[in-house]
Amino acid sequence: MKVVCVIPAFNEEQYICDVVKGAKQFVDVVVVVDDGSIDNTYNKAKECGAVVLKHEKNLGKGAALRTGFQYAMENGADVIVTLDGDMQHNPLEIPKFLEKIREEADLVIGSRFLEKVKGMPLQRRLSNFITTKILNKVFNVPVTDSQSGFRAFKRKVLEKVTFKDNRYGAETEILIEAKRKGFNIVEVPISVRYEGQKSKIRPVRETFSWIWLIIKKCFD
Repeated sequence: MKVVCVIPAFNEEQYICDVVKGAKQFVDVVVVVDDGSIDNTYNKAKECGAVVLKHEKNLGKGAALRTGFQYAMENGADVIVTLDGDMQHNPLEIPKFLEKIREEADLVIGSRFLEKVKGMPLQRRLSNFITTKILNKVFNVPVTDSQSGFRAFKRKVLEKVTFKDNRYGAETEILIEAKRKGFNIVEVPISVRYEGQKSKIRPVRETFSWIWLIIKKCFD
C-alpha cells in the first residue's frame, strides 16, 4: 500500500520542516504544494525531503489540494493523507488514520470534537458548528468536524469525487460528493494546537463563499 501525504502550504517556513519530517515517518512520499508563498516555504520543504510543487501565485487551498492529489494519483498512491503545514495538526497521529483505512473506511476525518478541544477561537468554533450541522441535516454527512483538513482517502474516493471550489470550501464539497457516491466516512479523534498562530481564513469572505457553495450543491 503506497501512502502519499499532501500538504498545502502558504507562507509556512516556520513549521513546514517539522511537519514534513513528522509525516515522513509514516508515509512513502510527502508532497508539499507551495501555494504562492512569498517566504522560504519552498526551499525549507525541499531541504527536509518533500517533493515540492509550486503555484506561482496564491490560488487557494482547494487548488493546492487538487494539484497535490493529481501528483499523488499519477505516482501510484493507494492512500492519500492530507494535513496542514502550520503544525496545527500533529503528523505523529497519521497511523490512526491508516489503521481506519485498513479496517473499514474509504475516507477518514480527523475530528477536533470527539475529545475536548482547547484553545479553539470562538469564531472558528461557531463557524464549524454551523457548517457541520448543515452538512448533517441537509446532506446527511456523518461528521462532527466538517472543516478539518487532517484526512485520509483511499484512491478510489479521489478517482470518483471531483470538486470545483479553489478555496476552503473544497473540503466541504469533497465530503458532500463522497457521501453522495456512497463512500464510508468515519472519524478519528485528533489533537490540535492554536497557540501563537494567526488564521489565514478571511471569515466574512469565506462564509459567503461557503453559503454560495451549499446553495449550488443543493441543486446539483
